[in-house]
Amino acid sequence: MTLTLGLQTGHESSAALFDGRKLVAAISDERLTRVKNEGGRLMDHATDAVLAMAGKARADVDRLALLYTFFPDEYFVRETWAKELERRLVRRRRAGQGAERPQMLLCNFLERLKARGKDFAKHFRRDAFLQGEGFPKATPAFYDHHETHAIAAAFFSGFSECAVVTMDGQGDWGVHHTSGVFRDGRYERQHTSDHDGASAGMFYGHITELLGFRPMRHEGKVVGLAAMGDPLPLYKTFHAALRVSGDGRTLASDFVGENAEKRRMAHLKTAIEGHSRENISAAAQQILEDVALDLVRNYLRETGLKRLALNGGVFANVKLNQRIAMLPEVEEIFVFPGMSDTGNSVGAALLDMLAQDPDALKHSEPLVDVYLGPAYDDAAVEAALAAAGLKGRKLDEATLVDTAAQAIHAGRIVGWFQGRMEFGPRALGNRSMLARPTESAINDWLNERLDRSEFMPFAPSVLAEHADALFVGVNKARHTAEFMTVTFDVVPEWRPRIPAVVHVDGTARPQLVRADRNPLYHKLISAYHALSGIPLVLNTSFNVHEEPIVCAPAEAIRAFVEKRVDCLAVGSYWLEH
Repeated sequence: MTLTLGLQTGHESSAALFDGRKLVAAISDERLTRVKNEGGRLMDHATDAVLAMAGKARADVDRLALLYTFFPDEYFVRETWAKELERRLVRRRRAGQGAERPQMLLCNFLERLKARGKDFAKHFRRDAFLQGEGFPKATPAFYDHHETHAIAAAFFSGFSECAVVTMDGQGDWGVHHTSGVFRDGRYERQHTSDHDGASAGMFYGHITELLGFRPMRHEGKVVGLAAMGDPLPLYKTFHAALRVSGDGRTLASDFVGENAEKRRMAHLKTAIEGHSRENISAAAQQILEDVALDLVRNYLRETGLKRLALNGGVFANVKLNQRIAMLPEVEEIFVFPGMSDTGNSVGAALLDMLAQDPDALKHSEPLVDVYLGPAYDDAAVEAALAAAGLKGRKLDEATLVDTAAQAIHAGRIVGWFQGRMEFGPRALGNRSMLARPTESAINDWLNERLDRSEFMPFAPSVLAEHADALFVGVNKARHTAEFMTVTFDVVPEWRPRIPAVVHVDGTARPQLVRADRNPLYHKLISAYHALSGIPLVLNTSFNVHEEPIVCAPAEAIRAFVEKRVDCLAVGSYWLEH
């Protein structure tokens, strides 16, 4: 079997390891360094972590699937113009004037190479890279940012044929949107948006920043606020900043040419003066939804396809995904769970397989789960407890499940740390904080306990066999809802029974939990269901504000010591205050 290592370096760096066609391990650097959205280099933690999980070393790697963006600078031969650009950026930073993100720098590098008709490979110091990073037998290859987004969504959708749409802030060569077709294991891009000032991801990021939040991190707060506002006062003004092009195939705006993004930001800043943050958010969300729906609808009509795979940071917007799923042209959607750049390590490895064998991905496989991170045995848990001066009760599985369910039913917050850690932004029952969903007030005091300021309710983890009784339109997104990537309208009679997980607009963002995917978590929710008559629990990621989701036992135990949770189930051990 060929061992293929996919690497996303820099911002949201991650590593994904395939043994043949099987994805055996994937993790982002942030979970190991404990720095949110960590931007690391190749030799950083994720690379060795995925290899260790598979019992492999760098010397065992056959293929290296890499991305251009954020690649370590020392492995490129820079031309004079590139070196001068870098010097200017350094001077700007030192002068406190800010500078383009490193991604923008490399995009400029790629664009200039392309304009000169020069070969990127000639600028890559291949031998120095392989020797310097300790991959003696690996063959490296580079892949395009949006191609990696597209292939990951298409292949893991399980669809034999589908339309594929990607959308984010910006990728290689300034591309921020693509539309293409996946058929017979091959992907063909048909439409591309790379116009200045027309990026949907950057548009939403500008709004996030103007509202005082951190772009590329807090866009979810804008989604939550949007449901509380009126989009009409700002809709027309925002439409100038983002719309669909005349032919309906790409994105456009009034801002093109030199400094397009800077001028669009200034336009938005002036436009929002005197408006509430709720109305600003509502207008931004409405524009994003309308534009994306038009783009998707037009492309589905053009291709005649009914199934749709989505990827890229824009599709972290779960309300947008719901509206897309409900289009009459759509039969089913799938959103790749690692929709940010973190997931591109997976896509790069898939593209490398395709480059070696055109039929390698002919039989697409629906994603089973994303429990691709490290697991810790009881010995590791015991060591972490001892280091913290604690001693938990060791319970058999049935007693642990019953004890945790009783605690949740009694209104306590339970830290649930089990099995392999999830890959991607969502906690899906292995690194989760759990509570009963019956009290709306829990949102306020749980946010306070976790040092968070969210405007959306916490999400429910639902027994999959009960999903149709609770939510509207599940059939169009049943598979992707296993990964908490879409909202549904909650059936009206259920809304007053589970207010802690229902937003003001009557929607919820569920994780559908299957017994064959995560049997222990399914047993826990089933036990709570037997006690309460409610087939779901409130689930939020096991972390505190601005920290990554916990990875190792010591981090979960620290949260317990700090009283972020009332009880902790860590492996076979149970602790409570």
